[in-house]
Amino acid sequence: MNKELLERYIIGETNEVENIMIHDWLEEDANNKEEYKKMKKMWDSLPKPLDVPDVNVDKAWADFKVVRDKRAAEAAVIPPKKTSVIQWSWWLAASILVFCAVGFYVFDQSHREEMFLSSMEQVRQDSLPDGSVVTLNKNTELAYSSRWTNKNRNVALKRGEVFFQVHKDKKHPFVIETGKTKITVLGTSFNVRRTSDATEVIVATGLVKVGYANKEVFLRPQQMITIRDSDTIKVGKEPVKDQFYKYYVDRVFDFENTPLQRVVELLNQAYAYKIIIDHPADQKLLLTAKFEQNSLTEILKVISSTFGLKVNVKDREIHLTR
Repeated sequence: MNKELLERYIIGETNEVENIMIHDWLEEDANNKEEYKKMKKMWDSLPKPLDVPDVNVDKAWADFKVVRDKRAAEAAVIPPKKTSVIQWSWWLAASILVFCAVGFYVFDQSHREEMFLSSMEQVRQDSLPDGSVVTLNKNTELAYSSRWTNKNRNVALKRGEVFFQVHKDKKHPFVIETGKTKITVLGTSFNVRRTSDATEVIVATGLVKVGYANKEVFLRPQQMITIRDSDTIKVGKEPVKDQFYKYYVDRVFDFENTPLQRVVELLNQAYAYKIIIDHPADQKLLLTAKFEQNSLTEILKVISSTFGLKVNVKDREIHLTR
């Protein structure tokens, strides 16, 4: 275990993800616990820093005003020929103060400027300032600060779906806010989908912390969770039922004995059509086929020839029928 990480743990400067890593390490071996105890004992024996007295800001400001008023009263009896110098000094000081305030505001705003990544009718892949790679599904909007000088790397998912491949940085957690849900990671890959009132998180690699309503859930690879904005009680995590959630990242559908109903659900989501299976019995038909960057027309042609179905199209509604 990294010595610097243990030291930060002892003084309470580690985050939740790092705490879990250390707890797991401590439980692995009794020797690890002994090593930790020795380090903590040595740390506790070091001289403690001197306490810094609290400053009463209100009292200090009141004292300053008394001194300022006293000096202003004394300045009032100075001969007129010196008044202009005193007034000029006050104007100069005030001008400098205003200039500094405006300069700080402009500097602060330039560091807080919000940048947007958005996709319309096409899937988009891009990079964030820290090197993390994001793949935006269609009709998605993601916002982030143009200059990440703050402690955390923060982004906001306004709408849609994103697959994140986060650059590893133990000192600066990667935080995603969407709806009423907050997602925190250090370096991992995962999928986040935002609907009108809920957030779905699926983990591909690494560890992900999902926070909502003062609660936290930790997800590991092949686990997922769906949090509704109205949820206030603990929500259980679930195993990922298949790998199709990443279809828009590599544009590959690898079906293996997949029920036709599930196939249709994925095609509706990927191509923004409404495909309907007219006969309920056909929903259970099993499809084995692999499609790589194929058009919807090509996929439907394979389905119809495989199962002997007809394809009837009306506007954006497609019927698979006998």
